[in-house]
Amino acid sequence: MGAMSDETQSKMPEPGEQLPPKSLDMDAIEDGVRRLLEGLGQSSKTEVMQNSPRRIAELYAEVINAPWCDIEIPWKCFPNPGVHDLIIVTDCHYVSMCEHHLAPALGVAHFAYVPDERITGYSKVKKALNYLARQPQLNERLLKDALDACEAVLQPKGVGLVLHSVHMCLACKANAPSQEIVTVQDFRGVLKEDPYRRDFLATAYGKRPVMGAGW
Repeated sequence: MGAMSDETQSKMPEPGEQLPPKSLDMDAIEDGVRRLLEGLGQSSKTEVMQNSPRRIAELYAEVINAPWCDIEIPWKCFPNPGVHDLIIVTDCHYVSMCEHHLAPALGVAHFAYVPDERITGYSKVKKALNYLARQPQLNERLLKDALDACEAVLQPKGVGLVLHSVHMCLACKANAPSQEIVTVQDFRGVLKEDPYRRDFLATAYGKRPVMGAGW
C-alpha cells in the first residue's frame, strides 16, 4: 500500500483508532527509480544505475514512510490546570512531499489553541503534523487534516494553524530559481475572533520563517 487515498486522508479516525499505517516495497521503488533513470537517458552511467536506485528508494522511504511518525488518536493529553487563553507553539519544522511532482517541501508550522478541559504535550502536535505531512500531500489538505486531528483529540474552544513552506518543485525550475515561501492558514472556533486571532497572527508573522540553516 502506498500513499493514503484522498478518501482515507479526508476522514480522520475516531478516538481510539490508529492513523492509517503506511507500508512500502523497497524492490518496487528501486525498480521504478531505475526505469526513471533509463527514461532520463542515464543508462550509460554505471555508478548511477547500480547504486542510485537503492539510495533513492531509501531516501523516499524515510521521507514518506518514516516509522517514528506513527501516532495514535487520541494521543496523550492532560487535565487543564486552569488555562483559558491562547497556547501557542511556533517554529515546528516538518518535511512534506508535493504530490504533483514528488519533490520535497520544507515547512515551518505555527499552532495555537484555546483549551477547554484538555491540554497536550507540544511534541505530540509536531509528531501528528509530521505523520500527515510525510506522504504525497497538498498544503491545503495537510492544513485541514492537521486541524481535524487536533480538534478530535483536544476538543478545544478554538484552534489555528499557519503553515509556511518552500517547495523544491518551484525552486528547481529554471525560470524560478528563487525561494518562494507558500503560506496557508485556517482558524476554527474562538480563533476566528479577535483578540485570539490577532494575537496568534502577531506571533506567527512576527518574524521571517526560518526554513533551514542558511535559508
